[in-house]
Amino acid sequence: MLISTGAMKAAAAETKLEIQLVWGTNDETSPDSTHKPLEAAMVKKLGMFKWKKYFLVNRQTIPVSSAEQKVRLSEQCVVEMKNLGDSRYEINVFGKGKHVLKKTGKITSAAPFVIAGDDKNDCAWFILIREIQ
Repeated sequence: MLISTGAMKAAAAETKLEIQLVWGTNDETSPDSTHKPLEAAMVKKLGMFKWKKYFLVNRQTIPVSSAEQKVRLSEQCVVEMKNLGDSRYEINVFGKGKHVLKKTGKITSAAPFVIAGDDKNDCAWFILIREIQ
């Protein structure tokens, strides 16, 4: 019994969060040539939104922690995450140094937690967060 408990703790310690900043547009290309097309599986999960093309701006992987963590996804976008326990997180998004929004939700590996906002030229930004092993 002690061995399996230790193995479960080790597995939990290896759990990480993947955070992706994504650009949504109806244009064929992103305005930034460094952006890559978003992987098809993630595009499918964004099918409820109106945009035809999604581009990966940045992807960060961070360990799950009980402390508050700050992640810079772009020059203008910073995400602060606080683990509330039981896979629930408080997420604060900052754009251009200003607080944009606060969300609280459960983050698992089954489906990404999606935060989105409109941008200029009928485009949008998305922050996709999911648990990975």
